[in-house]
Amino acid sequence: MSKNIYVVSGCLGFVGFNLANQIHEQGHKVIGIDLKGTENGIKKWRYEQLSDIDIKILEADISDKYDVRNAWAEVSKIGYVESVFHLAGLAGVRRSLEIPSDYYNVNLRGTFNLLQIATDSKVRSFIFSSTSSVYGDLKDKKSSNETDKTTPISPYAYSKLAAEEICKFFSDTYSINISILRYFTVYGPSGRPDMSILKFMHKIFNEEPITIYGDGSQKRDFTYITDICEGTFSSSSLDGFNILNLGRSDSVNLMKVVELIQDIVGKPANIEFKPNHPLDVNRTSADISNAKRLIQWTPKVSIQSGLKKTYDWYVNNIDSIDTLE
Repeated sequence: MSKNIYVVSGCLGFVGFNLANQIHEQGHKVIGIDLKGTENGIKKWRYEQLSDIDIKILEADISDKYDVRNAWAEVSKIGYVESVFHLAGLAGVRRSLEIPSDYYNVNLRGTFNLLQIATDSKVRSFIFSSTSSVYGDLKDKKSSNETDKTTPISPYAYSKLAAEEICKFFSDTYSINISILRYFTVYGPSGRPDMSILKFMHKIFNEEPITIYGDGSQKRDFTYITDICEGTFSSSSLDGFNILNLGRSDSVNLMKVVELIQDIVGKPANIEFKPNHPLDVNRTSADISNAKRLIQWTPKVSIQSGLKKTYDWYVNNIDSIDTLE
């Protein structure tokens, strides 16, 4: 068992939960930090799963520096922190339009608070989960490269891009190793109930109508959760400041995803089409040459296999999902 500690903020979120599990399975000591929020639903399920394998979860609001300091004091009693995987934050493009100030408070202030204490504690590396949303719409380009101009169009994307700049400042000023990971449409078991794949599965399974904005031709670079977690953990070994795309580089249009889910569930989808949302982009696709070169990362799970794994989890854990609206 490793004596060093890996801290995962947002351990009750989708990626944070799966990452904590994966690091634990490799024999390392993991400590999670998150808001409690375990009264019901998917977060309660994740909390119970982590507790069952003795992963310590500390309650803290990352936007409150005193909460962060108190949680870190508990961590420091246990041992030296090797890496911080910062996955806590507010996600969701459309929701960010409703409460933009909350997104800036949590995603910027929270990142600053964790960076400050990680720097003071001389952790080896800090990994920040960003988003492909910072690129905006691909338009005529084949894929997004880390050196491309960023054109965010939502408060969520702007908050993540601003947090990236805070990371760059800390790396330049204090020489802390920082890797920024721009995730492309992550999906899989125990996923966020507000995202399309789990929502589509739930509604098709229950013979309820699904909503598609636009005509369904929009493409996303759907990337399976275990691939994302492998890339995330591998990035903790990097030196200096790095930005990496993590995606499959194989965009799939939404109607194709619906067709695949119909085949897996064995029921037809009842589709209601609505006008495009102003914050939706037409296409995302990752150029992952940087991740291949720096951490030898290549995604392994196909969209067909990933959807089947997700559905198998869904049918066995329906009672844990309570917010699929």
